This record gives sequence, C-alpha cells and structure tokens, in this order.
Amino acid sequence: MTLLVFDVAPEISHGYVAPGQYVELTTAAGKGYFVLAGEPLAPTWELLVRDAGGAANELLAVPVGASIEISTALGSGFPTQRVRGRALVVAVVAGALGAARSLMRRRADEDDLARTHVYIGARAASDVPLSEEVHGWCTAGADVVLCLSRQELEHDRSKLPRARREAGYVQDVIVRDTEAARLSPAVVFAAGPTAMLRAMHGLPGSVLEVVTNY
Repeated sequence: MTLLVFDVAPEISHGYVAPGQYVELTTAAGKGYFVLAGEPLAPTWELLVRDAGGAANELLAVPVGASIEISTALGSGFPTQRVRGRALVVAVVAGALGAARSLMRRRADEDDLARTHVYIGARAASDVPLSEEVHGWCTAGADVVLCLSRQELEHDRSKLPRARREAGYVQDVIVRDTEAARLSPAVVFAAGPTAMLRAMHGLPGSVLEVVTNY
C-alpha cells in the first residue's frame, strides 16, 4: 500500500472536518472511493491506496505534480466528541486503516489510548500498512488486535509483536471478545467494505453501539 499526499484548494480542504470522511477520485479508468488518512482541516490530503485495479492502480501511476479530479470530503465521519473519555472500538480492514490513523491521533491527544481497542483485518501481519504507526499505538497503551488467517497465527511474530493475533474476520473476532468479556460496553467506529459494515451492524447491540463512516 502507498500513502499519497495531495495539495488541495483551501475551500476544499476545509470540508474535511472529522476522521472517517472519504473522497471520490475520477481517473480515466473510472471512479474510486478512498478514505482520508491525514489530519482534518490540514492543507494537504493523504490517501492510503493499494493496487486493487481500476482507479486505484491508475492513481498509483500518476506522476508527482500531476493534477487529478477529486470530490469534496464525503460523509459525516465519526462523532469523536461522543467518545471522549469513553471506551472505543475501532474496526477496520487494512485498506481502510487511514480512517483509524486520524482517530488514533485524536485519542492520543485526549489521553484516551488506554481505552481504545483497534481491530485490523488483514491476510497477514506483513500486509498491515503503516506498521510503525500501528506499533506505536501498541506501545502507547492501545489494545491492538490483528484479525488474520489461521495460517498466519503460526508464522513469524517479528511483525507487530505487541499486537494480539486472532483468526477470522474483524466482526467475528469482536463477537468472540465480547462473549469472553474482553470488551466492556463501548462504541464501535467501523470502516471497510460494504459486506463488513453490514456484518458490523449485526453485532450484539446490548454491548456495542456501531457507527460506520457512511
């Protein structure tokens, strides 16, 4: 995955006000949606892009200095003020880790990392982007759980050694942790593909309140 940085006009950048918002990019290969991975209200926008074909691959091939067509910030993002000082579960797949990035910076600024659980879905620990930042969340006190394939559980633990490894999809691991009382009542901020977000809305409502980024 590649972290791309774009200069945007002030009247556009000011529309990014909350972690979890996203943009639509238009290329010759079509349109694609990408979550904003930088700081809200920053003069530049950052996107975490993987080579998934279509608009993503064309975006990765754009030379430095070229112009692209980009929308305003879309969606309302996550209501971070609601969870200040409270337990928070952040649920993302690796491709949507950008949404967690600005959230975790906000949680660190508010001294809430110890009350934050981050579930990251990926095929293997080596597939998790921004690994140095994720490792930093672990060392700063956040509970980071890698939701991986069963084979990965037996592989080299040198990648993100402080993160707990579990087998299965993000939503399934969260259910198991809820049933095992590893998670107390909390709000869940979730970002990822549509199938995952639909499954997240089926989590036990008596314990977890799920908020998605669109």
